[in-house]
Amino acid sequence: MPPEESGHSSRTIEEMAQTQVRPATARDVGEIVSIWGELAAHHTRLDEAFRPSRRWQEEYQRFILDLLGREDARAVVAVEDGRVIGYGVGRISMLPAFFERRRRGYLHDVVTRAPYRRRGVGRSLVEALLAWMQEYGALTVELTVAVLNEEAVAFWTRLGFVPYMHHFKRELR
Repeated sequence: MPPEESGHSSRTIEEMAQTQVRPATARDVGEIVSIWGELAAHHTRLDEAFRPSRRWQEEYQRFILDLLGREDARAVVAVEDGRVIGYGVGRISMLPAFFERRRRGYLHDVVTRAPYRRRGVGRSLVEALLAWMQEYGALTVELTVAVLNEEAVAFWTRLGFVPYMHHFKRELR
């Protein structure tokens, strides 16, 4: 079975040694915004509901900068040769007291630039965020995936995530 089907990375030891995953800093925000733009363009091709606003760059920059200072959020970047090649964002939330497992992790935008995919970069970003969430006391981690994003569905499935809810939408105009 090929490595990508077994859930194992096909990265070489040299490639893994070249890529560093670390907490994001304000200096990384410009590259994070650029990568998010690639993700937004991809998602818009899947569904117009994902089309970013005209001010998406400054708004997403503000979103990431706001997260960097929060205790309940974490942004991580994958860096290779001094360049950010991927990033991921995670948050912790508390459900109401009538839930037993109240502290939840939520994974946002885990993205790797196209030329660096299928080398374990995304997996490394997710593992860093999951470790942080576990340290923070989260027992369950959730995420959403565009239904038509088959590559992402396969990625999350390989990492052990399973569907447990359906997320619906209805356009009102």
